[in-house]
Amino acid sequence: MADASLQAVVEALNVLYTNPDREAKEKANAWLGEFQKSNEAWATAQMILFAPDAPLEPKLFAAQTFRTKITYDLATLPQEQLIPLRDSLLAALRSFASGPRVVLTQICIALADIALQLTKAQWDDPVASMIDMFGKEPAMAAALLEFFQVLAEEYNSNYKINVNNDFGREGDATVKRGEQVIGLLSMYVQAPGITAGLHNQCFATLGAWLRTGQIRAGSLAGTPILASAFSSLSNDQLFDNAVDVLVDIIHETQELQENIAIIQEIMPRLTALGANLANEDTREDEDKMRGYCRIFVEAGEWYEPLIVQHPDTFLPLVELIKQCAAYEGLDVVGITLNFWYRLSQGVHRAGPNPSMAPLLQVFADLVGIVIRHLHFPDDSTPLTGEERDTFRDFRHKIGDTLKDCCKVLGAGPCLQQAYDVIAQAVAAGDAVRWQDVEAPLFSMRSMGAMIDVHDNELVPKIMELLPKLPQHPRIRYAAILVIGRYTHWTQQHPDLIQFQLPYVSAGFDDTDPEVLAAASQTMKYLCKDCPEHLVAFLPQLHTFIQTVSSKLKGEDLLDLSAAIAHILIAMPPSQIPSALSTFLMPNVEIVHALVSQDAPAAKDQIRKAVEALERIDVYLAIIGQVPDGLPDSCIATCQQVWSVMDALIAKYGSNPAVADRATIAVRRGLAFFDDMAFAVAPAILDRLSSAFEQTPASGYLWITGKVVQQFAPKLDPAFDAVVKSAFERESNKVFELLQSTPPSQIPDVLDDYVHLVQTLIESAPQNIFTSPAFPAAFQCTLTALTLPSPRIVLAALDAVRAVVGHDSLHPESNGSFASPSQQAAFPTYATAIRAIIESTATQLMQLLLDVLVGGGEDEPYNVLTILRLLSIQFPTVLAQTIPVAVELLPARAVGPADKAEFLAKFNGAITAQNPNQVKDAFTWLLRASRRSRDRARPLEDRR
Repeated sequence: MADASLQAVVEALNVLYTNPDREAKEKANAWLGEFQKSNEAWATAQMILFAPDAPLEPKLFAAQTFRTKITYDLATLPQEQLIPLRDSLLAALRSFASGPRVVLTQICIALADIALQLTKAQWDDPVASMIDMFGKEPAMAAALLEFFQVLAEEYNSNYKINVNNDFGREGDATVKRGEQVIGLLSMYVQAPGITAGLHNQCFATLGAWLRTGQIRAGSLAGTPILASAFSSLSNDQLFDNAVDVLVDIIHETQELQENIAIIQEIMPRLTALGANLANEDTREDEDKMRGYCRIFVEAGEWYEPLIVQHPDTFLPLVELIKQCAAYEGLDVVGITLNFWYRLSQGVHRAGPNPSMAPLLQVFADLVGIVIRHLHFPDDSTPLTGEERDTFRDFRHKIGDTLKDCCKVLGAGPCLQQAYDVIAQAVAAGDAVRWQDVEAPLFSMRSMGAMIDVHDNELVPKIMELLPKLPQHPRIRYAAILVIGRYTHWTQQHPDLIQFQLPYVSAGFDDTDPEVLAAASQTMKYLCKDCPEHLVAFLPQLHTFIQTVSSKLKGEDLLDLSAAIAHILIAMPPSQIPSALSTFLMPNVEIVHALVSQDAPAAKDQIRKAVEALERIDVYLAIIGQVPDGLPDSCIATCQQVWSVMDALIAKYGSNPAVADRATIAVRRGLAFFDDMAFAVAPAILDRLSSAFEQTPASGYLWITGKVVQQFAPKLDPAFDAVVKSAFERESNKVFELLQSTPPSQIPDVLDDYVHLVQTLIESAPQNIFTSPAFPAAFQCTLTALTLPSPRIVLAALDAVRAVVGHDSLHPESNGSFASPSQQAAFPTYATAIRAIIESTATQLMQLLLDVLVGGGEDEPYNVLTILRLLSIQFPTVLAQTIPVAVELLPARAVGPADKAEFLAKFNGAITAQNPNQVKDAFTWLLRASRRSRDRARPLEDRR
């Protein structure tokens, strides 16, 4: 291998695969990527591939080069070179038929891609041609199957190529192609001495072709390949691939009326598999059970309409799926759950019908099966933490299957089964295992949404049973949650509250943390669904909360706070403020006590104050605004509460937890007090600015924006002055931070600052465009574009768009919602905007293009909008800066040829002063960059 370019390739590959230096490897990869784009790569790849002394890595690179260039560069080849290229790949296929497999696969993909792109005139029938050339040669069987498999996969998934042959078109050609492949596969699977590897390749190839639609399931009726798939389930070496291909075959029979013939052939074969399922060896092998279950469920899901129409005929299939559902391996059971959902929907739609009796019995059996699966293991074999989490997740999923059973049978019979299981377990007396009671209780909870809220027989019996159950923590936990799940029934039976409320309240005396959590959660739902019945109990509930609050965790107290808030909503509006104060002010007093003490606060005291703020947040979030408004006396309350919050932020605002929760509580207070809060809004902004100057927590910027958003429409000069001052003080702190801290270390601060900038532009432009802080604020926004977070970049792009698309730049438009005073200031705003765009143009364009070619799914389209706006308002700036910015883009992102073509399109659009054409040019650049990015994947990742 003496050719210079060939030697250069080999040397680069040696660096890539053997040199430990990362920088050297990256340079080698970049060089090889650029080499693959060159025209000489065709000839060099040919030389390497057929060089007898070339090592594996160069040969693999050569095969990958053919694949890459056929995908991206085939159109650059003269037409007369296409057939020789194909023939060269055919020769390579024969040369590498026995391996190495990694090289053979790349050759097959390259050959498949050229087969798809050549026209019918250039390669009339690739399938028939390949079978004629290689189908009768045993040594070529593996290579031919590899080609056919990747041909189907490339057709199905390689959207980078244009399919010019007649693949995918309806008609005789598709049928003929499919029948040719079926014939080849049928010949192979019947061949004497066929290896397990080739047999599995046949199944993989058939599956790939089925997924393309090139083989219709009906064409498999009566074929040896179909028979082989079923018979191969008895062969351990073929089992997995046989399962996969049978699932694919059944999936493709979903057009039921078109596939009756093959379904009639499949069904007896499926039924016959019942003997395999009953085999003890099979049932001890969970992998095999999973495989059989996949086949049965695939058939059951697609044939559900036929099951409902012909229940007697298809009952054996349903029974097989029921056997899978009864299996002890929960992974296998989980596969069946969607089938039961679909079948329940079908049976429900069919309505009452005597012929459905066998299916109804299956669902009745299923209830018992599900309850058995809900049992926790014996105490002697406890679950690990991860196992417990997995099992609990499974219980919730299979609990939904009980709802499917209720849909078919009605909730009554299903609940009755659960009730009978509990009654039988309790009858065992002291010998009862807690698992035998907890599992049916969980099932009752799962079926809660399906019960008849007017039931006066079974549900009262269940409620009567609960206090008689053994006092095991797991049983008590489950029983309390049953009450929480049946609160919509309790709403219609309020007389039961007299029993339920003390029963649930007693759960707060339990030492088990899960029982406590269940009690707080159930109390929340009881109050949420039955608030009007619990208003009378508010005094007792207030006393109760005061009693238990000291021993409850923060989350449990939050649930209780939410519960009380739901009751308060049910009160007459005029009574809400007073009642709310009763429950809310103790939390404010906890905060007040913290800020009033002279001694430094302990961690526990700060934690309790933070939890009190969380409870305040919950109350106000649920109640929202009082329907009839607040009485005038609440003005004083608003000021008192703010004085406490002001002192808290002043004294402990440097604590991250305090800063976070205090700002959230302030936000809720602003919404709750609404206009009453305007009197303290200036003080709020002043305190937020001071706090941010001392401790730059992003929440202070966030709440500043909320205050501006709420009160800026008042156009109050005094308030505007405070807003402008707060913006400049907070901006100065952000600028100061960026002088000493990398942007990547303060993403939250930049995120909330960018949102503040956008809020000011939209709600109070007079306080930003006329501010001396505006240029630096825009610079900070551009800095945010460099962060790796798509969410922050999108926010920064929104802020940039708010600037370059501001109404003041096109005052002739009548669509502005600005006030007359703001419109009068439009010339001043426009001057400020133009100055900032012109002064930052070079940086702005470079950053926008970086995001355009390097962003994710959403960011580039926001950039396109901004660039279109710039082309309208700043065409000269765009024309001067874009060529420079494009040249600075890395070649990996956009190659030299693509840059030149883009600039031609861009210059033409700018000269024509057509914004839409400008956007189209940048859209072309985006697509070109994505092609380059895909092509530039490291060679090591392409294996």
